[in-house]
Amino acid sequence: MKNRTVASWQENGMLYTLTATPIDGEIVTDIANVTTYDRSKEMISVFEYLGNRTPATGVGAKIYDYAKSVGAKTDVAEIDTTSYKGKIMLYERGFLDEYFNKTETSETPQTVEEDDDLPF
Repeated sequence: MKNRTVASWQENGMLYTLTATPIDGEIVTDIANVTTYDRSKEMISVFEYLGNRTPATGVGAKIYDYAKSVGAKTDVAEIDTTSYKGKIMLYERGFLDEYFNKTETSETPQTVEEDDDLPF
């Protein structure tokens, strides 16, 4: 098997080299044989899902309660940034897609205009 150098850089007196090795010694060119990554199973925070925007007050608690009620997969991560240090909840992207699509449609008021001129 022949390794391929993918990237190489120098930093702080060190040389870093990222290499790739083909599986079974062959480069796969047949797309039917490539395993695809299912983004719906990716675990992300609500902050990441919203495009790195903080959700409105109380939204996180509502999402957590809904996740528990439907048995959605959850996880906890600890982060340390300049703006926040502590634990955050992680959810599957597919669950957040479902939640936000569901809440957008359920919170949209459905009004029916009645026409009193109709005979029925």
